[in-house]
Amino acid sequence: MNVITTHLNPDFDSFASAVAAQKLFNDHMIVLGGELSPALKGFLSSRGLLLSFYKIGELKLERLNSLIVVDTSDIQRLPFSIRRLINAGTEVKFFDHHLQATGVKPGTYRDLGACTTLMCTLLRKKKKQVTQNEASLFATAIYRETGNFTHANTKPQDLRTAAWLLDLGVHPDELGIYSSYRLSLSQQKLIETLLLNIETVDVGGVEVSFARAQRDSLPSGMSLAVEKLWSFLGVENLVVLVKVGERIYFTIRSRHMNLDLNGLGGSLRNGGGAFTMGYFEDSDFEKANLAIRRAFEKNIERLIKVRDIMSSPVRTVLTEMRIEDVLKIMQRTGHHTLPVVDQDKIVGIARHRNVEKAARHNLGDRKIVEVMDPFFVVASANDSVQSVTDRMVENDTTSALVLENGILTGIVTRTDLLKSPFSRQRFLQSREQKEDQNYVKLSIARLMEERIEGRILTMLRFLGAVGSELGMPTYIVGGFVRDLLLNKTNFDLDIVVEGNANSFASAFKNYFDIKIVEHKEFLASSMFFHDGLRIDVATARTEFYKRPAALPEVDMSTIKKDLYRRDFSINAMAVKLNQEEFGMLIDFFGSRNDLARGTIRALHPLSFIEDPTRVLRAIRFEQRFGFEIEVRTAELLKNCVREDYLDKVAGQRLRDELNKILLEPQPLKAIRRFSTLGVIEKLFPGVVFDRQIDFAVEKYFLRRPRNIGYIGEDRVFYTLMMILLRYSSNEQVQWNIQRYGLPRNFLERLKDARENADNISRESPERPSEYHRMIKSKKAETLNFLNSQLDDERDRSFEEYLKRLKGTKLAIDGEHLKRVYGLKEGPEIREILDALYCARLDGLEIEKEDGFVKNFLRMEGI
Repeated sequence: MNVITTHLNPDFDSFASAVAAQKLFNDHMIVLGGELSPALKGFLSSRGLLLSFYKIGELKLERLNSLIVVDTSDIQRLPFSIRRLINAGTEVKFFDHHLQATGVKPGTYRDLGACTTLMCTLLRKKKKQVTQNEASLFATAIYRETGNFTHANTKPQDLRTAAWLLDLGVHPDELGIYSSYRLSLSQQKLIETLLLNIETVDVGGVEVSFARAQRDSLPSGMSLAVEKLWSFLGVENLVVLVKVGERIYFTIRSRHMNLDLNGLGGSLRNGGGAFTMGYFEDSDFEKANLAIRRAFEKNIERLIKVRDIMSSPVRTVLTEMRIEDVLKIMQRTGHHTLPVVDQDKIVGIARHRNVEKAARHNLGDRKIVEVMDPFFVVASANDSVQSVTDRMVENDTTSALVLENGILTGIVTRTDLLKSPFSRQRFLQSREQKEDQNYVKLSIARLMEERIEGRILTMLRFLGAVGSELGMPTYIVGGFVRDLLLNKTNFDLDIVVEGNANSFASAFKNYFDIKIVEHKEFLASSMFFHDGLRIDVATARTEFYKRPAALPEVDMSTIKKDLYRRDFSINAMAVKLNQEEFGMLIDFFGSRNDLARGTIRALHPLSFIEDPTRVLRAIRFEQRFGFEIEVRTAELLKNCVREDYLDKVAGQRLRDELNKILLEPQPLKAIRRFSTLGVIEKLFPGVVFDRQIDFAVEKYFLRRPRNIGYIGEDRVFYTLMMILLRYSSNEQVQWNIQRYGLPRNFLERLKDARENADNISRESPERPSEYHRMIKSKKAETLNFLNSQLDDERDRSFEEYLKRLKGTKLAIDGEHLKRVYGLKEGPEIREILDALYCARLDGLEIEKEDGFVKNFLRMEGI
């Protein structure tokens, strides 16, 4: 689906921009979140405009192919139902009239008074037709957004665009109904009173201006008067107090943040934020002043700006620099986060954890771009520390880059936040809250009851009870959790305990008659039940790799570190089983979001290097679920393949992974994906996966289920290797035999099969007996290989041969020939039986076997 959207609760400017965008992208639909402003609703109603747009609840959005965003470049301001669908496959373009995001996100940014001005400029360039009603909407939006061209950010282009719209037939007198900013006499007098009664105070290093007035009744248009006063004063924070009877009405304006006023007291007329209105009942100026000061003190971290705490200038590194050189810079400067620059453009972040790990794997000579993180948080110097802290915690990162007009001017790190008296507590609390939320984010106990077989659910509850008895937090992890959320059946029960898994298994055995196999080197045990059920229990652990592609060393750890060692985010979730928290889903890494988006994402840049078999697993999961490998993960995967890390993996480990792929319902999709990613050539040197091989593999998987009924099950890996190595040299075949542990006679059998295939191609047999004489081996692997080499027309006669091969049994044997016909032991008996078998394959009835033998003996003179 292709969508145009904007921030929640669209105003004139954002709505008009969306309408203009649809004229540029006519295959997109407008989808809006929140409520339209009353003035906008009135305008649309009065005009009877036939505009096609939908509210977020009116559509079932399942996938986003293209997204156009207007009047904001902050994804977090978009409706959640749209945000959650954005993935690596979504083409996103931004159109905004603020420059702070330039160079960060793809799109068009101009420093203008209104986004509608930007969109109208594009319409003019594209020579798009604009109706008079559309022009009225666009003009009204520009007038309102620029305050009738009085706001400081108004640009000449705003006026030129308005003039163009007037030329299209807009009536200026109609605009005043919706865009007038003229002050009434009462509003003017209110402003005069407020100016005479204003004081500026210091609240924790932040200036707040308080203005007060007293009236017999609440002035009409008070909010407009406050807006004018705030604009005139140019202060950062303004509080207006108006006493009417026993009430104190207040309006709070703050330029750079949203205030959290939940503890303020009084009655709020809106939900708080950068523009807050409300009143205190039975109050006076002093009480109201004190309450609002305390609210500002609680919000101090929202008022302090990034420029007050950021580090500047910023040390950067270049993409071409070696990992070991970057590590030296980090060690020398003490910086654990360094922006990576390519041609004056920031392309990623080098993090000490990944750099140090790469150096430990002897990858110091590689370029830093291979292990950098391409995703980073961006801030403006005018952003509040609170907003940046929230973004850092939300994205689980330790730094944010400060950009002004696309230029790197500073960096905010975790150290900067912890040093700041304004944000230390906020940062620590935010991280604690985030972890708490991840632990108790979602209870899926009811979902488990609905989707898990009763016997298994009971067993999970019992596992949790044993964990509680031992004081061990107990979880089920990995594929079981993933498939539970996908509503798929999975009986792979992988249990992780924060404690000794072997002790846990021993305690569990007290309640069940099971067999336990301990894996002491991996701090794990396997429990086997008499009915075939198997449960694997492991100690929560951290795996570390002494060298790339090696088996991991294991150390005890916590559930978070245990999940972090796993291959992909969709497999890095856990469900707690202990009685007191049974069914609590734990997700530290955005796994549920990736699962919802259908994204395969590696958890860290060295994932494939540490275990290259994850290349095969990524493709297996991608094709099994119809997911998509995330862009950065695909880059890491390709780099692992290109740099020959698969060569370092033992052949048996690769074969095990390949066999898992071959057990999938549609293995051909994975094999073709191997080819597009260059994996085939690395796994099987000498194999060129061209159209001919591809077609043969396709025919094999298409015909194999049918052939099983005739010749039984073949060894799929064996047959596939025959097809892939069809045109490889003997040396290349021998290399693959040794690599993957194929039988020693594989080469000879492949040679025979090749010769059989060539003979069939050359002689074009029709009768079953003709196939029989050409084919030396009747093993299922050879027959399936030969079948894969035949076109559809030849396949029909070959299938008839396989049918006859299964159903043909001779009634006459060698003993019968010796007893009835007086033949002696020798080659003649084999010759007669072969001829008789061929005749039977071609349709000779079993009752006529003796007649055939008599005729054969007569003709051969025996």
